[in-house]
Parts: sequence; structure tokens; C-alpha cells
Amino acid sequence: MSFKVAASDFDGTLFREQKISAADLAAIQAWRAAGNAFGIVTGRAMMMLTAHFEEFALDVDFAVCCNGAIICDGAGRVLFESELPKKILCDILAEDSAARTLHFLFEAAQKIFCARVKESSWILRESARWDLTPVDAAQIDALPPINQLALNFPSLEEAQAATDAINRKFGDAILAQQNTYSVDIVPAGINKAQGVENLLALRNWRGAEVHVIGDEANDLPMIRRFGGCTVSTANDLVKREASAIFDSVGDMLKNFLDKI
Repeated sequence: MSFKVAASDFDGTLFREQKISAADLAAIQAWRAAGNAFGIVTGRAMMMLTAHFEEFALDVDFAVCCNGAIICDGAGRVLFESELPKKILCDILAEDSAARTLHFLFEAAQKIFCARVKESSWILRESARWDLTPVDAAQIDALPPINQLALNFPSLEEAQAATDAINRKFGDAILAQQNTYSVDIVPAGINKAQGVENLLALRNWRGAEVHVIGDEANDLPMIRRFGGCTVSTANDLVKREASAIFDSVGDMLKNFLDKI
């Protein structure tokens, strides 16, 4: 029996309607009990996951966070991280195309910093949970390594326009990816597919049978690279690219666990 690695997106894939279902949790437990590895591949920073892991008693073997810019083991220890250039962070703060963002989130391994948070930003109701630290442009150079810069816009059109403009101007050094109203900015060469590849190398899992599942555009690189799956609630673009569609992460795990 081959060793298998399952990597799931979090929001909209495993975490739906503000919960992780009991059926999914049971399937994950059975998957790991059979000697396989399970983890999360997400645009979130690690500290945005831990409260949910505790709430739902979810144990994982890894977390590929910030769209692949940082990789942690199941205990949250950093195995890999890549850093955004501080000059470009300052430049994006001053960029006209980013002026309409509701916030700037600078995501590091152990801390999240925020700047220019507007009253309509969703992070105002979440800031206590994640212990966000306000900063201004003059403090950027003193921050720890920043793995991802996250923006959020009032409309899909503004998010797309900002993504295009930032990639045109800074694309040699960074990659901006739209995820509905959000724009996630990571170092060039980083995405969820490369994050899974780096994980496999770091853990010496190169020979493993790999199964990935996601539901949004930022999941497409790993779905394409690994012939991955999606959920029935995913958007049509992702469904067209996926090798299989399941009602849940648990259904995918049960399907591949039963195949020897």
C-alpha cells in the first residue's frame, strides 16, 4: 500500500458555513490512522488557522500557508518561508491601484501587522482574535520577514484591476493573486502548487501518492499540477479544471483511501 498525502484548501473547501463537519473530521482521522498524511494548503497565515484547529479538534501533519510562502509542520513549527522585499511592500502601500483596499495585512510567521484599516474592513471584528499590530510605512523596514501581503477590495472589479496593475509593475519580484475580493501578494515563484512541491521535498515524501482539493482560483495551480479535485460548491472555472468533483473533503478521502 502506497503512502498518501492529502492537501486541502481551507475556506470554502474544508471550512464551510463557519464549521468543519463531523463527517469530514472522521474521514481525516481515518485517513491519518491508515498511515497517511493530511494537511491544509491555504491563503491564510498559520495564526489564522490555529483557533479553528483547536475549536474542531483537528490534527494535521502540515500547513502550507500564505499561498505557499510559508510551510509549517503539524505543531506549527516553520519548515520553510519566503520573504517579500521590504521596498516593494512600501511601494505597494503608495500604489494608486491599491488605494481602494480596505486594509493592508502584512503576514509573518508568528505575527500579523495591519495598516490603513478602513471602517468597512472585516478585520476590525477579527482583530482581537488574531492580535493584529498596527504599523505605518515608516515601520515596514523593521518588521520580521513578511511572507504575504493581503489586500481586500469593495468589489470584484477593483480587486481584479489592482491584481493586474500590481503584477504589471512589480511582477519580476512578486505575484499578486485575486481570490474573490482579496488580493494576496507573495514572492515571485510562490503559489499553492510550489508550496506542495516544497512540502514533499522537505518531508522526503517525493514518492507519495498526492491528492489535492480546492474551490477557488488560487487553488488552480495545485489542481493543475497534481490532477486535483474540487468540491460541488466550487465555481465553474475550478470545476472545469478538476479531475473529480466531490461533495466534501471527507468524500474525497474515503474515495482514495479505499483504492489500493
